[in-house]
Amino acid sequence: MSSGSRTLTPSIAECREELRAVLSSHIFQPSQRLARLLQYICSKAVLGEAEQVTEYTIAVDVFGKPEGFRESKDSIVRVEVHRLRKRLAAYYAGEGADRRVRIVIPPGSYSPDFQVYQEPESGSAITHSTPRNGPPVLPAEVEVPGELLPKPAGESGRPRVFFAALAMALMVIAGAFWLVRSYRRAAPEVHASGANIPSAPAINAEVRILAGFSGNAWTDPAGHPWQPDRYFNGGASRPGPKDPGGAPPNRRLFQTMREGTGDGGLPEDRQAFSYDIPMQPGVYELRLYFADPLRESPLLTGGDDGENVRRFTIHANGRALAEQFDAVSDAGEADADIRAFKDITPAADGKVHIQFFPEPHRPFINAIELTPSRLGHANPIRISARPSLYSGADGRTWEPDNYFIRGRLVQHAMPDAASGLPELFRRERYGNFSYSIPVPPGSYTLTLYFAETIFSPLAPSSMCRGPGCRVFDVTCNGVNLLHDFDVFQAGGGAFRPVIRSFHGLRPNGQGKLLVSFSPSINYAEVRAIEVLDEAP
Repeated sequence: MSSGSRTLTPSIAECREELRAVLSSHIFQPSQRLARLLQYICSKAVLGEAEQVTEYTIAVDVFGKPEGFRESKDSIVRVEVHRLRKRLAAYYAGEGADRRVRIVIPPGSYSPDFQVYQEPESGSAITHSTPRNGPPVLPAEVEVPGELLPKPAGESGRPRVFFAALAMALMVIAGAFWLVRSYRRAAPEVHASGANIPSAPAINAEVRILAGFSGNAWTDPAGHPWQPDRYFNGGASRPGPKDPGGAPPNRRLFQTMREGTGDGGLPEDRQAFSYDIPMQPGVYELRLYFADPLRESPLLTGGDDGENVRRFTIHANGRALAEQFDAVSDAGEADADIRAFKDITPAADGKVHIQFFPEPHRPFINAIELTPSRLGHANPIRISARPSLYSGADGRTWEPDNYFIRGRLVQHAMPDAASGLPELFRRERYGNFSYSIPVPPGSYTLTLYFAETIFSPLAPSSMCRGPGCRVFDVTCNGVNLLHDFDVFQAGGGAFRPVIRSFHGLRPNGQGKLLVSFSPSINYAEVRAIEVLDEAP
């Protein structure tokens, strides 16, 4: 700044207007990713939290990278911030050339400055850069109620009040503007099924929604009630895939879906939609269910399985859950895909806002589930090899067999000698099979329950009796857990429970614990599976 410079400070209205102008400009409208990045760093700056804006926090909060993200192996933040600087420079060199307040990201920094530019009255430049770790200063004539923040004894409370008011106003307005911008393209087209947001909705303790379904409520084999489609804004009801063979046992969850409307190739024809679900205060686990009917499209040729045909982005309360999400690729060998997210809390308006953005294709969802959980913890997963719910004597509840890929479910006749075998161990899934268990990022304990009830001296019809008759391997995400495992030998005989636990297991890049049972001699088997979050 020259010696003849005068210092100016941007007001609340100026900062608000500048962020709005930049986000609504022609140069920023095509890129929702850069718009989200700009909104995030601006919000942190005005809250006085500029020092918290790091490459890691941007990667996790804006781009949905998992905890444990390593900057040295993924340059997404550096690349996108570089693009953002270039986009801002292009904006102020063209469309925003006459703007009085400008947003500048200094080289080597991820935190923006709000700078004021004005034609000098006597030939000297007039600029102002906001403090690196604080918000713009309010002009003296702006009045703020003193009771917003307590005034420390012997100290003027006005700067703190100003900071709080500015932060609150800018965040609320920027968030509201972003939501309006996200859904603006869906507004002109009105469908009978295009909005279902009750004016005074009931507050839910848990929610299960069959997206796109308009019939009666349905209860799944575990006894959980699923409601017809509700709380949506935009999109349209569509049929799901005809045969989601890899979605057992709840295929009903995938028979319908809500999909972004529009059949053209232009971005405005691939509209976003959202769910605004009223929830009681608390912490929830979110599960999203996907089975893409495009996988069955006759247009797929040459062995294509539907990957890279549909990609979109998912947010919850403005935070990215998945960027460029491809449900077909994410499902892997299965026909259906489930993603789990923990620590979901209602926004200030008491709702969980789940947003689906077309980046670049039309988004869709088959079912949504929100269930209460503990902060930092995923809910326990307990499944047994049976078609219905089971409650043990110890009070633990085991849900029906789920998340499996291939294999067969069976209950064998038991001799009198097996009377002491607990009920949990009396049914098995056997074959060459896997379980693709959806979990949020974290560390987990996996416990597997086995019993040998076939290859036994007490089974006259068995062609093999005793050790060595059944041998198999168990892996989790490619890591060997059990090698040449013999249930009979491990239990010291037939009809004896065998339990094995494994710690420190983490989900793969698709958010799954992929537990595979590979036979070496005869078929592999398992009776029940338990997954527990290891968070303290």
